Amino acid sequence: MYTSSVTQPLINTTKRIKETKNILFYEKDKVQEICEEINLLKHEIKDFNDNDENLRQEKINVYDNIQKKELNAIQLYHFERIQKNKVVANKETILTHNELNRLTDQEQSFYKKYEQFIHNFKNKLPESFYTSSELHAPKRPYTIVRVIENIGEVVTKNGTIGLLKGSQTIVREADPTIAKLIKLGHLKKIDK
Repeated sequence: MYTSSVTQPLINTTKRIKETKNILFYEKDKVQEICEEINLLKHEIKDFNDNDENLRQEKINVYDNIQKKELNAIQLYHFERIQKNKVVANKETILTHNELNRLTDQEQSFYKKYEQFIHNFKNKLPESFYTSSELHAPKRPYTIVRVIENIGEVVTKNGTIGLLKGSQTIVREADPTIAKLIKLGHLKKIDK
């Protein structure tokens, strides 16, 4: 009945949970062993019949401290497991059969409900709203152009720019005004 011998394996497992990317098997035996230890301590506290009140109170305090440490170990283990499950669930990857077997019944139920919820949610939205879709930056949103003919000031979506013959400037190629001037030959792209 040494608290470290009972809780240390669960604490070591908790550390491994934090360090690994995958979900580990639920340590039901270790959790059950600690719960049995806590129940045993509770029964022993009730059965104290010492005549010396100070000695009795010291024993109760020692047993209470052991129970608190064991409960903290169980809580920490479950907290780290929940955190790992949240991370995996937020990635929106479908768990394999092997990974599902590592979960408790409650965790499996959570994943099935979560997957169904995400599926229903995505069916109602256009693909552009998918949170798991990869985003790609445009290859070249801006381009360098040389002004072939004196145009003067031009209003674009980004504001007003002056286009004087022989000057170079950086513009957004996708802007309809700039695209039209390039097409007409008033501007020439000089990007490599």
